[in-house]
Amino acid sequence: STAGAGKSVWQGVYTEEQATRGDTEHQNNCSSCHGTEKYSGENFTKNWVGRTVFDLFDQIKTTMPDDNPGGLSAQQYKDVVAYILKTNGIPAGTDSLPSDPEAMRLLKIDAKPNKQTALRPMYHTHAHIPATATR
Repeated sequence: STAGAGKSVWQGVYTEEQATRGDTEHQNNCSSCHGTEKYSGENFTKNWVGRTVFDLFDQIKTTMPDDNPGGLSAQQYKDVVAYILKTNGIPAGTDSLPSDPEAMRLLKIDAKPNKQTALRPMYHTHAHIPATATR
């Protein structure tokens, strides 16, 4: 396999419908114990950027729900992963998350691409004209 292969989650790796199902699964199976804080915002960035969708899927599948780890179907876990991606502002696309672990390993969770390239510096580039120059 080529190291360069793979796709960023920012390219749309789940569907809106999948995330909606994941939201329901989350309410039914997860939210009685915890909210999404562990998997959103700063925590998500710190723990998951640089890893893959498979890592996220696998951790949730092997550790959740607390009282019955692995107790949901693979489909349910995938839907929850889609919901987590959506929670983090990662956009939906036209394809659902794949079921194949190898395919999931190719989906990279990376830092949000900065569309604005760089913010404009806060100084003015035009020449400074002293107020006394003209009368």
